[in-house]
Amino acid sequence: MSAHLAPPCLPLSAPAPAGLVCSSHFQPIYSLAHRRLIGVEGLLRAQDIQGRPVPPLELFSPHVPLGQRAALDRHARALHVAHYARLGLANSWLFLNADAEGFLLDGEAVENFPGWLAAHGLRPDQVVLEVLEHRIDDLDALVAALRQLKRQGCVIAVDDFGAGHANIDRLWRLEPDIVKLDRSLLRDASQTRQARALYPRLVAMLQEIGALVVAEGVENEREGVIALESQADFVQGYYFAHPAAQLPDSQLVLPVLDTLWHDYEVREHARRQGAAAVYRSVHAAFRQCANALTAGTPLADASMMLRQHPDVLRCFVLNQFGEQVGDNVGARGQANARRFAPLADARGARWSRRPYFRSAMEQPGRVQLTQPYLSVTEPVSCVTMSLALEIQERIHVLCADLLWHERVTLPPAS
Repeated sequence: MSAHLAPPCLPLSAPAPAGLVCSSHFQPIYSLAHRRLIGVEGLLRAQDIQGRPVPPLELFSPHVPLGQRAALDRHARALHVAHYARLGLANSWLFLNADAEGFLLDGEAVENFPGWLAAHGLRPDQVVLEVLEHRIDDLDALVAALRQLKRQGCVIAVDDFGAGHANIDRLWRLEPDIVKLDRSLLRDASQTRQARALYPRLVAMLQEIGALVVAEGVENEREGVIALESQADFVQGYYFAHPAAQLPDSQLVLPVLDTLWHDYEVREHARRQGAAAVYRSVHAAFRQCANALTAGTPLADASMMLRQHPDVLRCFVLNQFGEQVGDNVGARGQANARRFAPLADARGARWSRRPYFRSAMEQPGRVQLTQPYLSVTEPVSCVTMSLALEIQERIHVLCADLLWHERVTLPPAS
């Protein structure tokens, strides 16, 4: 198979170009849970006749004529498949970038794809086709093509999700098996608290719709820990291996994965210790407040000692349906309080969806403590201590919001 192909004009106004020398490089994709390689992504490497590298973004630019781009796309797939077959990988996927216009919307190419793979010694279920959904306007045609490829046995992945023009509504219709999160999301998560809070929620949302999630662009231990803590299924990036013609020794990568798991366990232990410290520091005063309430003392008086704790934000009581009885007591003045004044009055608010209510009702008499979350009454990170008890012979739930301090730090970026 020739590794030479006439390239697109770079730039388009240049004289007719000479041939490209193309080769396949592979970047491993690892499962965090399995602690091993589960696939490789085929990446095209090209040089012009002067031996200068030609970036893929230049090769497959939308400005390149469709016919030239489609021809190069076919050549790249053939090159990757041939080289992948020589790697002799068992029980792994080959991730292939699929040009939407040049391949996916070519009905004949899609129909003949299983036969083409068989000629190269591969089955459709060994291939993950990566799609850039935002590069095509005819969504109906793309959906039809992907469904046909799925029926043939291929796995479908949406690539670079979250980059620029990615749309959630298009994702529902494409129904991908895998979503690869763009590297920029992980980079932002390693740098800002807001992005770090969003990243695991984005992972969870994608998993809720039935997609496995690849955290792309893991370049250091810090980003690896974020991917692991965010429950991403798979990881890919320079921290594990650079793209190369040959794959790295798996025994060299396993310690890297084990380092992430060690970091994760250390951080989880620190979080549990932090939660336990909060529990111990407040528990006695919280119990005293509960006993006073049961004896008929008003919340404002019953919670006086509890509210002396520096991290107690507010105390409140819910009825058996999760509706707040009375106002918050002892709400501390925060910098954001005035800006969020419309949320301050919580009388009659229904908190039955909240874990602090549900867990307390499931285990009456036992003090509960939530995971950290963003309070809607006053947008700060807090945990809530709760306890189901009887007040005037009716079940109520005593709650106290406590300011949460993150006591663990990420590894430094390197």
